[in-house]
Amino acid sequence: MPTRPDASTPARAATLPARAATLPGPGSTRPTVGPGTGIRVPAGERLVRELGTRHIVTAVLAVPEGGYVWARRPGPARDVPLPLPGDAWAARVRAASAAAPVGLAPAAPDAVQAGVLRYRAPGVRSVAAVLREDRDPDAQQAVRDAVRGLGTTLRLLHTGPTPGGEPAAGPAAVSAAVSGTGPAAEPGSGSGVAWVPPAPARLARWLRTGTGPGVAARLHAAARAHLGDRRLRLVAEWSESAAHGPGPRVLLHGGPAFGNLVLPSGDGGPADRPVLFTGEELTLGTWEFDLAWQLAEIEEMAAGERWGVCGPADYTALAQALLEGYGTRPSPAAVHRALVIRSLTHAHDFASYVVWHEQLLVYLDLVAEAMDTAETVRARVDP
Repeated sequence: MPTRPDASTPARAATLPARAATLPGPGSTRPTVGPGTGIRVPAGERLVRELGTRHIVTAVLAVPEGGYVWARRPGPARDVPLPLPGDAWAARVRAASAAAPVGLAPAAPDAVQAGVLRYRAPGVRSVAAVLREDRDPDAQQAVRDAVRGLGTTLRLLHTGPTPGGEPAAGPAAVSAAVSGTGPAAEPGSGSGVAWVPPAPARLARWLRTGTGPGVAARLHAAARAHLGDRRLRLVAEWSESAAHGPGPRVLLHGGPAFGNLVLPSGDGGPADRPVLFTGEELTLGTWEFDLAWQLAEIEEMAAGERWGVCGPADYTALAQALLEGYGTRPSPAAVHRALVIRSLTHAHDFASYVVWHEQLLVYLDLVAEAMDTAETVRARVDP
């Protein structure tokens, strides 16, 4: 299985060559450009690190007032801009964030460079990076605390009013979102349709067409051989209905991930709580989606530890912390389906936006095992 580089997007991000030492420091009055990402470094800010894939690239910048900005822009294989939530949606995010243990950091457009979104952050390391790199007990405790806070924060986001009212569900709206012709990437547009979260929509397009950037077609052929056409069609159906489920539609983050959950650096900056980047994947749907999606990442990382590609951690404790923070748990069917969708999305994104790796085939084995479990659970619930 490919190693799990730090993730600032659903497509796992690889660290780009760091040349921060060659760039002007915080006091400089001359703007520069990140050598690996092409992201402009404003005067007075300092490039700390760069990471990314051909899907999304990120530059982490130290800012003069303290703290950091994570600036993101589309990678070379992405032909659509990063979505910026509408005013009502951004206001709803800020309201949920005000009393939350984990801040929800909404994106702001870059004032100078078109297509770049800026997120304020309290540090330079994500939870994903700490889990991979830092075995210090205090660091691991900080991760568990952040994950527990993430559960509480998602609950606050879900229990508030939905901006712009509830969208109308319907197969046509879902089909348009998955085909790329609908508003899946336009949160806050007020169009009144049901959206598919971006990662499942991206996966469904690939499953339906077999095409995509990089070596996506090669992976699709391998997936057909490993899983069979019936299962690929089933995963596509699950992806297209990923945010459907019990209860009213709520405001969803749409793609919580440890690579987007940034810990405070402890250097005296203005923020003392972790933040979760929020905005690019906002959508409406069942509360189960966000929680199951994050639990699926934890289970995927636990499997990675067994395969020797993820660092050792108490992943069971992380799952428990998330559920304690949220206060309830999603259905087993929702979790198992999310594991299938998220694991196959990871494989797709690596093949499409990074490189081919023979251990992607191991990922297909994981997906097959997860599908066995998911279909067994479905049979029990709906015999």
